[in-house]
Amino acid sequence: MKKIGNWSVVKLLGYVILGIGAIALVNANTEQTQANQPEPVAETTTSYSPSRHTITLTLNQLDELKVTEGQRINVGDIISDRTSERTKLLAKKQRLETAIARAKLPLRELKPVPVPKFQTELASLKQAQFNLDAIARQIDNFDQKFYHKDPWHVQVFESEKVQQLADLKRQELAASINVEKAIARLDEAKLNYQKQQYEHSLKVSDYQTLMQKQQEQINSLQSQLDKVDEELEQLTSVYSPYRGKVRRVKILGQNERSITAEVTLDIRGGK
Repeated sequence: MKKIGNWSVVKLLGYVILGIGAIALVNANTEQTQANQPEPVAETTTSYSPSRHTITLTLNQLDELKVTEGQRINVGDIISDRTSERTKLLAKKQRLETAIARAKLPLRELKPVPVPKFQTELASLKQAQFNLDAIARQIDNFDQKFYHKDPWHVQVFESEKVQQLADLKRQELAASINVEKAIARLDEAKLNYQKQQYEHSLKVSDYQTLMQKQQEQINSLQSQLDKVDEELEQLTSVYSPYRGKVRRVKILGQNERSITAEVTLDIRGGK
């Protein structure tokens, strides 16, 4: 009975060792198999999310737009260039500058009316008055030449002296007429001077009006020129701020003077 018991223990130990060996063999095969298999590769995902940039443009003609849909552009490429409008504005500026230069030309100088001295007229009057006075003195002194005091005797006996006195009175009348003529010429010269002064005052008034209109014209032309310069400053070319692709070109509206367009860029790689 005691031998049989020992044998059973030995047999049991054998089974245990056999089982352990089998397990070890299976584990070894499994590790060998796993060692022979390739290691898995880690998956890499590149995310891409394009951003967009929209540019609104004001054009006069469609040919001022220098890009089309699908076109690739770089930073600094021209998107729009209003060359035709710039040419028109520069031509208009030149015309305005020429008009201003012409408008600023000095007006014809308005000379004052010279103050006359009436030397000729006064000299003629003085001479005529001198002649008249001389004849008048002769007539005043002629009474001393008559011998007779009675007019009848004078007519009879001193007819020659009477004739001389008559001649002197005719000369006095003529001299008096010459004095009146000289006075009339002097008055006419003075009246003519007053007329010239009046006409000159009208010219001065017209001259001042013309100067005012000239200044108004210059101010108007200068205002137009300033506006053209302002438009030229605003009339700059539009350059692309990004590198990318033109996704869309859309016409937003149009009126008699301009066209409004919108250019949308797909930005790749940032600015």
